[in-house]
Amino acid sequence: MRHLNRIIFLALFLCSWRQPLSAQTANPGQYKYVFTVAKDGTGDFTFIQDAINAMRGFPLAPITLYIKNGVYKEKVLLPANNTDVTFIGESVDSTIITFSDYSGDGVHGTFSSYTVKISGNRFVAENITFANEAGRVGQAVAIFVDADQVVFRNCKFLGNQDTVYTGGENTRQYYFQCYIEGTTDFIFGPATAVFDRCHIHAKTNSYITAANTPKGKKYGMVFLDCQITTDPSVTKLYLGRPWRAYSNTVFLRCELPAPIAPAGWDNWGNPENEKTVTYAEYRNTGPGAITDKRVAWSKQLSTKEARKFTLEHLLSNETILIPDERSWYMNNRTKPFDATLFTAAKPEVWSLYPGDAPNSLKAPNEEKAVTHDNVTRVSKVSQPTMIVYKPSRPNGRSIIICPGGGYGILAIDKEGTRLAEVFNSWGITAFVLKYRLPDPAYCKDPSIAPLQDAQQAMRMVRSRAKELGIDPRKVGIMGFSAGGHLAATATTHFDFKADPQNMDTTSVRPDFALLIYPVISFDETITHMGSRTNLIGKEPNPEAIQFFSNEKQVGANTPPVFLVHAGDDGAVSVENSLRFYRACIQYKVPAEMHLYPKGGHGFGMYNTTTRDNWMDRLQTWLLGLK
Repeated sequence: MRHLNRIIFLALFLCSWRQPLSAQTANPGQYKYVFTVAKDGTGDFTFIQDAINAMRGFPLAPITLYIKNGVYKEKVLLPANNTDVTFIGESVDSTIITFSDYSGDGVHGTFSSYTVKISGNRFVAENITFANEAGRVGQAVAIFVDADQVVFRNCKFLGNQDTVYTGGENTRQYYFQCYIEGTTDFIFGPATAVFDRCHIHAKTNSYITAANTPKGKKYGMVFLDCQITTDPSVTKLYLGRPWRAYSNTVFLRCELPAPIAPAGWDNWGNPENEKTVTYAEYRNTGPGAITDKRVAWSKQLSTKEARKFTLEHLLSNETILIPDERSWYMNNRTKPFDATLFTAAKPEVWSLYPGDAPNSLKAPNEEKAVTHDNVTRVSKVSQPTMIVYKPSRPNGRSIIICPGGGYGILAIDKEGTRLAEVFNSWGITAFVLKYRLPDPAYCKDPSIAPLQDAQQAMRMVRSRAKELGIDPRKVGIMGFSAGGHLAATATTHFDFKADPQNMDTTSVRPDFALLIYPVISFDETITHMGSRTNLIGKEPNPEAIQFFSNEKQVGANTPPVFLVHAGDDGAVSVENSLRFYRACIQYKVPAEMHLYPKGGHGFGMYNTTTRDNWMDRLQTWLLGLK
C-alpha cells in the first residue's frame, strides 16, 4: 500500500508540472475569451457554472460571458483565480440566476446559502437578476461578493433576509443603478460598497443595512442619490444597525420614505456600539429624511465633509499608484448584448441502430426525464441514442460519455451534456450516450444491453470519423459511477462480441478510458449493490459476477486509463478504483489516478472540497496522449 501511495503521489506531482512554465504566459491567442450561455441550447453552454469551469484561470485578457434570457436555477461560484470576468445578460428582468439554499436547512449556514458567489477580482455584471427564492425562512443570500474592484450595472438582487453580502474586508464594490430588495439586514458586510442611484426596497419592518466595517477603515457602505421604497405594510424601518462595533454607513442625497423610523439608526441592543459606529446622512429628501429626532450618536455631514464622498475618494486605491486605477468604476455605460454570438444550432441526436436495437422486446417507449436539484435524470431508456456535440475547431480527439445513475437512471446533463460542452471548448468532439437501461420489459437479456450500445457507439463514431473531422485512432470512452462501470466494461471486453449478429468489423476498443468514481467490481464486499442488482439481478451466477468485475478483465492490451475518486465516497467504495489501478500497474497499462480525501459521490465536474480541479488534470493528461 505504501508503494501504491508513492505511485499516486508521483502521478499527481508529474501531472501538475507537465506543462512548461513558459506556457503560462505565452500564446494568448490559443485561449477562448468570449463564452455564451443559453437555456435553449443556442450558446456554448446551458449552465453558467459550466462556462466558468471552462474559463482559463488568471486569463491573459478579459473574459466576457454573454447570458441569454432564461431562468438559470443553479448555484454559481466564480473562484478567486477567475479574474477579469464580465457577465452580460440579455435583459435584467428575464436573465435570472436563482437558487433556494438558506441557513438552517440542515446543510447551509449564512455564508454558504448564496445563489451566486463572486471571488474573482475585477468582475463586472450587467443586466442580470440575482435571486434567492428560499422565501422568508431566515438568512438566504442572493449574492456573496468577496472580490475587489467589482461593478454591478443595471442588476437586480431579490431575496429576503441577507440578500446582498458585501464580503471581503479589503474589497471595493460599486453598484450602479441597481435594484435591491429584502426584509432584514438585506445589505450587509465589511466591504467598501458604493450604491449609486440604486433603488432599495424594504419588504418588512426591520433594518436595511448591517455593516461590519473593520476598525480603522475609512469607508464602509455609502448610498449616493438612491431611492428607498417600502411595501405598503411597512411602518417602521431603520437605515441600519451595527453587525460589528465599527459599522460605517452613510446615506447622501437619498429619497427616504415615511416609514423610516425618526431615530434612523439602531444600536443592535448594545449601547457600546454607539461609541464606535459611523452613521451619517447628508441632504436626504422625502418624509423619512427629517433629522430632528435622529439618535444623538449619528451625524449630519457638513457640505465640506460631504465633498469627500466622491467615487474617486471612495473607490480609488489610496496607497498604491496603479495605471488606470479609476477606469474600473468610472465607465458607467452598459455594454450592448451581442445576440449574434448565439446560433440556432443544437446538438444532433443519432439513433444507435437503423432499426430495432438488438436484444430488444416490443414495448412502448416510456422514457421520461425529470429535473430536480439542477440535475436532469432520464429513466426507462429503451431506445438508445447519442447526442453529438461538435466543437467549432475539432482537434481530432473524441470522447463517448456514459452518464451514471446506478443502471436505473441517467444523470444526462450533470454527467453527460455539461461535460460535452466543456470538451467542445477544448476542441474535442463529444458524444453523450443514452444507453439502454437494463429492464426485462425492454430487453431479452438486460445485462448485456448497455455493453451492446457502448460497442455500437464506438463503431458508429469510427465509421463517421471523416465527416466529423476526428481521428478514428483517438476515440475514448468516459463514464461516471455506473456509467463508469459501463465504460470500464467496454474498455476491458472489446474482444467480446456483445451483439453476435453484428457483422461490422470496426474495432470497438477504446483508445483511452476516463473513469470517474466508477463502479468497477461486482465483488459484494466493495460493489455498489444497486448497480449490480439492476444489471445482473439479485441472485447472479458466479460467471456473471466474474465477467462484470472489470478489475479481473484488465490485460496487456487495455488502453490508457484516467481515474478519479474520493476517499469518503459512501456509495461506491474507492477500493473500486484502487483495484482497477493495481490491475493496470500489474499489466503495465498506462494509468493515472487522482484520489481526493473528500468529495463524496456524484460531484460531477467540480469537487468543491478541494482547490485542485480534476478537469484541469484531465486536460493535461489528454494533451500528453499520443
